[in-house]
Amino acid sequence: MVGRRLLATSILLASTLFGIGAAEKAVVEMNLFSIFSYSYATQQWGNVMLPDLKLTVSSENSGNVRGEISLGTPDPTKTSLSVDDFIRKAFLRARFPSFRLTAGKTRLSWGDGMLFNAGDILYGSSSVSVDLTQTELRSKTDWMASINYPMGFFSFVEAVVLPSMTGKAEDMGMGLRFYTNAGETKIEGGYLTKDESGRVHKFSTSLQGNIGPDWYFASSIAIDQTNPNASDIQKSWMISGGLFHMQYLSGDRNVSLRLEILSRPFGTWKFASQREESCALLLYPELVYSPTGSLSYSLRAILSPLDLSTLVTAGASWSVFEGFSLIANIAAPFGESGDLFNWDESSAAALTLGASWIY
Repeated sequence: MVGRRLLATSILLASTLFGIGAAEKAVVEMNLFSIFSYSYATQQWGNVMLPDLKLTVSSENSGNVRGEISLGTPDPTKTSLSVDDFIRKAFLRARFPSFRLTAGKTRLSWGDGMLFNAGDILYGSSSVSVDLTQTELRSKTDWMASINYPMGFFSFVEAVVLPSMTGKAEDMGMGLRFYTNAGETKIEGGYLTKDESGRVHKFSTSLQGNIGPDWYFASSIAIDQTNPNASDIQKSWMISGGLFHMQYLSGDRNVSLRLEILSRPFGTWKFASQREESCALLLYPELVYSPTGSLSYSLRAILSPLDLSTLVTAGASWSVFEGFSLIANIAAPFGESGDLFNWDESSAAALTLGASWIY
């Protein structure tokens, strides 16, 4: 019943906005997936239909002011919903003679990394609670206002203000990022202060370049304002890095390889069961092979080497017609009880079959 109400509400919102006709571009994305799951702990099979609908309305890609609104179905696991859960993006960008202003609900990309990115101190990109079947693994957005001040062709300073979630001005968040190039290496430094059950101060640095494959590196720490101590700072220290390479083969074939690493230097380095918040080492390998321009196969995994557990996802996507694709994915955790990935009551193997249509 809740799912039907969410679907009806999303369609109503999308239809209303589409009917306004005030924008130059409107893109509708329909992802209809049927998920078959099996829980080893309960020995039960399950099936659920998850529609993911999105309507994006964008302004013309010209002029000094641009904007975008994107509405979609909310997270089906949430029991308490608000209007904000249906708004994925709603922002404008204004270009002034000496700076650029961004305001609304959007995502700023600090640091580099598809899954693991220690430089992403705005949203955090270290959690393993992600859906590896998604094209975009990190897509969280938030309300904010930012000013980007260029300092040359490849350098800028960016300031960001995050509104208070409590309604108190002292709980607002603020951040600053500096971006520049040294030769062919990108250098980035960031600072953020925000309320997370108490005010914290976060610092990050990121590097990115090319040595044949693209490479990237990031590091960050967090300091509690109320009770700063060396032990907590050490535990908050994260390091991430990655390599990415795409190889074009004969015909339309290509293969892409990615390997990312996340480390907590002061985490748990014992060869024993791991917890996410203290796991010292995680790996993310990814392989995508496209034998034709319309067909691709993918293999993704999150590996916890210290307890020898893993979450594996294999998938295929066939672009049958323009904007229409058939998709299949299978995912399963492998590990013993107590490991980071295991067959407990909250974990299950899942087969996803569905279709995606963008028009």
